[in-house]
Parts: sequence; structure tokens; C-alpha cells
Amino acid sequence: MDNMKNSKNDESEEKIETCYFCLQKFDMNKSKLGYYHYGKFPVCDYCSEFYGFYNKEGKI
Repeated sequence: MDNMKNSKNDESEEKIETCYFCLQKFDMNKSKLGYYHYGKFPVCDYCSEFYGFYNKEGKI
């Protein structure tokens, strides 16, 4: 039963977003550079690196 709970938690932690700029779908929780630009516009890894947007933590 514990394995079933863990797999359900893993599935619920997946957060699929669509990048505001390129419209690519990506998992925000697995994304290394992805973040919300101005707190509400999801930005994928590629656009974050390509356009050079910085999140509040100062990471590209």
C-alpha cells in the first residue's frame, strides 16, 4: 500500500505548464531553469536561458 501512495504522490507532483513564449509544454517541478516570470507567466528552461531572463533568486 505504501508503494501505491508514493506513486500517487509522484503523479500529483507533476505540474505541466505551457511556456508563455514558445508554447512548449514542460513539467515545472522537473525543470531546472523554469520559473514564473512576474509571478504568473511560466517560462521553460530553453526560453529562460535563450532570452536571459532572471528569476528572483538571480539564477538564469
